[in-house]
Formats: sequence, structure tokens, C-alpha cells
Amino acid sequence: MAQESKKPNPLKNLWKSIRSIWKKDTATDVYFISGMCYNCSVFDKLKLPKGFNKKCIEWHIPRPDESLEEYAREMAKAIDTSRPFVIVGYSFGAVIMQEMNKFLSPVKSVIISSFKSRTEIPALFRAVRMTNLVERVPNRLYSSTDFVTSAFNRLVYNMPTSELASVMTYVDPVYVKWATKQITEWIPAENCKHLYHIHGTLDQIFPYENIRNAFPVEDGDHLMVLKKADVVSSILSGILLIKEME
Repeated sequence: MAQESKKPNPLKNLWKSIRSIWKKDTATDVYFISGMCYNCSVFDKLKLPKGFNKKCIEWHIPRPDESLEEYAREMAKAIDTSRPFVIVGYSFGAVIMQEMNKFLSPVKSVIISSFKSRTEIPALFRAVRMTNLVERVPNRLYSSTDFVTSAFNRLVYNMPTSELASVMTYVDPVYVKWATKQITEWIPAENCKHLYHIHGTLDQIFPYENIRNAFPVEDGDHLMVLKKADVVSSILSGILLIKEME
């Protein structure tokens, strides 16, 4: 005698559906993009409030002729756009983030230690662009790790390179020359919706007196994501918890 087949249990299937909804991760993803030459470990000390997932997008070596838009689109492939997301850009990472806003719709965007308008472009960048300094520097210097790290750490931050060796790992000459050219020639489009800015009052790269509409970090320099992580975390948490009005 053939065994009677079991009838489907609609209540059991309904319960499975309810459980899957409960288990679904409803947190908002927060994608971090680091500064030029630095890996995402610079964000290790930053803490996010409950309901937000920290995720990082690391740099990759560009083609020498790659446009900033092409590069931003390539990095954006790491973002899951099927769910709510926020993008946080630090220094050069904020330039990439603002480029992403041309084709993505994050819940909000956060700048840390960077610039967002023409009036905030530092005089150093204007001088580099006007003199075409990026192209005038011999390629052998871009290939010198000592030159790159000394230029950043000793001349700008007044810190020994050894203290930043673990985070300053993107020193490929193609990347360094390309990134230097991109950040010094970039003109902000001022097109970001729900944009927030956190800035140190002692920033060595982007002088605070040029910055407008930013949350200040007192005595914070360009490395405040490392040196003042608690303060930056507190401000960032407040920003993330703001309910946006469409």
C-alpha cells in the first residue's frame, strides 16, 4: 500500500516567514573610505551606535589614466545599495565619497577632515595645481617610500614614520601620483544631500578657518581619527542618529 503523502502545513510555512523577518538584519551599513595612502585600520578606534554596521572600502591601484569618476564607480561596487547605507569619507576618501553621491543615494554622507566647496580648497592645493607640481616631481621620488612617508609624516604631522607604519601602507608610486593629482585638482560640485562635516580646529592640510558648517573637534589635527577617536565617535554617532526629512 502506497504511503500517504504529507499535506503542506500553511501555519508552519507562515511561522518560518515570520522568523525570517525577525532574523533579518535591519541595521544601516556605514561604509568608511580612508585618507590617501592610509588603510582602513585608521578607523579601528571609532565606535558606532547600536543599529549601525561598520564596513570599510580599501584603496586599489588605479590605472595611470583612470578618471576620478571611474575610480569612484569601481569602489562603489563594494556597497550594497539594496539596503540603507551611509558613506563616511576621511580626507581624500571624502573626495571619493562626494563623487559617489553623483550616482548613489546614501541615507547621509559624512566628511571627516576634508573639503566640500571651492572656498574650502586649501592654498597649497591651488599652488600645486597652478604650478603643475605633480607632473614636475620626478617619478623616482614617487617610487621612494621614504620620500612619500617623510613628506606626509615628518613635514606635515611632525611624527616619526614608525608610529604610522601599520596604517600607511598604500605607497605604490602609481597610486601616490594619481591620488595626489586627483585631490589637488578636484573641484567640489556641492551636490551631496544630507551632508555632514566633522573637522579638527588644528588640521594641517585643510585649515579650519576656511571650513564652513562643520562640527568642530577642538585641538583635532588631520589625524584626529586616530588621536581623538572618542570625540569623533561621539559626534559621528549623533549624526548617524539624526532622522532625515526627505
